Amino acid sequence: MNALPISKHKAMPATMFVLVLTATSTCKAQSIKDEVSYTNDIRPIVNNFCTTCHAGDDPKGEFVLTSYADVRKYVENGTLLKRINDPKKPMPQDGLLPKYMRRMFQVWADNGYLNMGKKSSKPNERKFADFKPPKIVPVDINKKGFDLLENMQGHWVGSMYLLGQNYEWMAFDYRAIAPSHVHGIYEGGSIGNLFTSFFVTNFNGKRTIMARNGGLLNGIYRTSYFVLDHVAYGQRHGYYRLVDAYGGKDIMWMELTFTGYKIEFNSYTSRFGLPQPKLHMSFQGKRMHPELAAAAAKAIGLPKKVVDFDFAKGLPTPTWVDKYPLTSASYIWEEKGKRLLELARVAKDPYRIDQMPYVSKLTVAVDRNRTIKDKKLHLYLSNRALTNKAGKFITQFGYIRSNLLDGLLSFPEMSSQQSEFTFTYLHPGDYFLTVIADMDADGYPSPGDITHARKHVTVKPKSSQRIEIKKHFCQELIRKLTAFRALCCSWLTSIEPTQETLLARMTRRATLSMIEPRSLEHTDEVVDSSEANTIQATGNSLSAQDMKG
Repeated sequence: MNALPISKHKAMPATMFVLVLTATSTCKAQSIKDEVSYTNDIRPIVNNFCTTCHAGDDPKGEFVLTSYADVRKYVENGTLLKRINDPKKPMPQDGLLPKYMRRMFQVWADNGYLNMGKKSSKPNERKFADFKPPKIVPVDINKKGFDLLENMQGHWVGSMYLLGQNYEWMAFDYRAIAPSHVHGIYEGGSIGNLFTSFFVTNFNGKRTIMARNGGLLNGIYRTSYFVLDHVAYGQRHGYYRLVDAYGGKDIMWMELTFTGYKIEFNSYTSRFGLPQPKLHMSFQGKRMHPELAAAAAKAIGLPKKVVDFDFAKGLPTPTWVDKYPLTSASYIWEEKGKRLLELARVAKDPYRIDQMPYVSKLTVAVDRNRTIKDKKLHLYLSNRALTNKAGKFITQFGYIRSNLLDGLLSFPEMSSQQSEFTFTYLHPGDYFLTVIADMDADGYPSPGDITHARKHVTVKPKSSQRIEIKKHFCQELIRKLTAFRALCCSWLTSIEPTQETLLARMTRRATLSMIEPRSLEHTDEVVDSSEANTIQATGNSLSAQDMKG
C-alpha cells in the first residue's frame, strides 16, 4: 500500500466550486452607459465573478465583497481596481474580465459610487442583445444514451482544474436515488455546495435524460437544467453532451466521457454571454468503491426508463426575466434569512430538494471547547475509519494512509464561527464521521491537529438526523502534560528519598490519569432529530474542560 502525503488531499476551497450562472446580463455594446450603479451593474459582476472566492466567513485574503460597503471600500483604496487589471495575477484567476466590465468599476467610482440605480419604466427597452434560443433536439434514450445513468454511478476519485487552478485531489459520490435518477453533491462547507443530478424525463417530445446542476453559494440559490443532445460511442468509450435546456451550447454545456473505469467531466460557461463558452471545470478520475453505488442501485431498482420528473410541458419561466432577457434554464434567488427550501420556492425551481427521493439530511454539532474555539473544522464522511479507538490518525510511513483518504465521500469545511453543519442531499448508508480541528491552519489533516475517536453513523433514507461531537483528543495538551511531568521528576531529585518516592508515584499517577486515553461509554446509534435526542461521540480524549476540572 502506498503512502500519500496528506497535502495531496488538501480540502478544496468551497468558495471556488460553483458553476457560475451564464448570460443573464448579456450586454449589447462594449460601451459604458451614463449611469453605473451598484445594484444594476457592479453587483451582478461581483456575484458572477468574485464572490465564489471573496465571501463567507473565511474569504480569500480576508477580502470580502458581499455588500455595497465592501466593494466600495476596496475600490476606493485601489485594491480591487489593481487586482482586476493585473494580467500577471488576474482576479478572477482564470483570466481578466472583459475590458468594458473593468472600465465600469472606474466609471462607478468617478460618478460617486451610486448605490441604487433607476428602475426602467419600460422593461423591454433595455440595452441587451436580442437572444434567439436554438432549437434543442434531445437524444431519444430508447435508441441510445440511456447507459449514461449506469456509467455515472460511482465514487469518482481524481484531480480537477477549476477556474484557473489545479487541484491534485477531488472526489464525487454518485449513487442512484430513484429507479431513473443518479445524484452527486459536493459539500463545500460554510460557503455553499454544488450538486449535479441526472434523471429520465420527457422533453420536447422525447424520452431523454436531463441534468440538474446548482447549489447554494453565499446565500445565492441557483439551479440550472441541461438536456442530453448528443451521444457518441467508440470502441472503448462513451461520450455524452448535455446543453442548457433553453440557451443550448451557446450559453453553457457539460460533457462526460467514460473509458472503462475512468471518467472525464468537463463544463463550459459563457458567464455574461461572452462570444463563446470557455472551460470552467475539468475533472479526471477513476471509479473506486463500486459496492456503494451497487448497493444503492439494488435497493431502489436502477436502471429503469421510467420518468423521474416530467418536463413534457417545458420548464417554468425564471423569476429574473423581469430584469434580464431569458437566456438560460436557470433559477436564481438571493435573500438573507431564508432557508434552502424557501429560496427554491421563491426562485420557482421546478424540482426542489423536498421533491428529491431517497436523500437525507445529517446535522453535525460540535462542542467547541477553548482549545478549538477559533479553529476551522474539517468534517469528513468516509467509508472507512480515519482514526483508531484512541482518536489517533491511522497512518503509514508518517502519513494518513492514502487508501483511507481516498475513501472520503463528503468533506466540507466549517469556519471558525460555525459550531454546526448540515449535510444535504446525503446518500443513505453507513459512514464514519471524523471532525478535525485544523490547529496549524494548513487546510488538511496533519500532526498536532485535534480529532476524536472513530464515530460510526448510519443514515436512513429520507431522514433528518443529528449527532453531537463533545469530546476531543488533544495532542497538544498531552505534549504539555508530558513536559510538566518531566519537570516534576527533575524537581523531585532535589528532595529527600522517602518523599521523592512518594511524590514521584503520586505525580506519575496524576499525570497518566490525565494523558492516557480513557474509555467512555458511547453508542453508534443515530436517532431521528424529531425525538429530541442527541448522540455523543466517543471520548477516549482530553478536552480543555477536562483540564479545568
